[in-house]
Amino acid sequence: MPIYEYECIQCRKRSEFFIRKKQDKPVCECGSREMKRVYSAFAVSDGSESGIECSDGSCGIPAMPCSSGRCGLS
Repeated sequence: MPIYEYECIQCRKRSEFFIRKKQDKPVCECGSREMKRVYSAFAVSDGSESGIECSDGSCGIPAMPCSSGRCGLS
């Protein structure tokens, strides 16, 4: 079952949802059904501590997109 990331049009909160079929529509925590699908960044790690700290978003990804604090694009 794929995981998709959506952004609420009303409150701008981003959330991830398990979507079983195209007819399933995500609902935001604020109650809005006006959600747009967004592309998620992903990272692959070799286990080392290398990486670039997340910055001001100059790479095109909003600041601090990941919980680790490291940029997934490096």
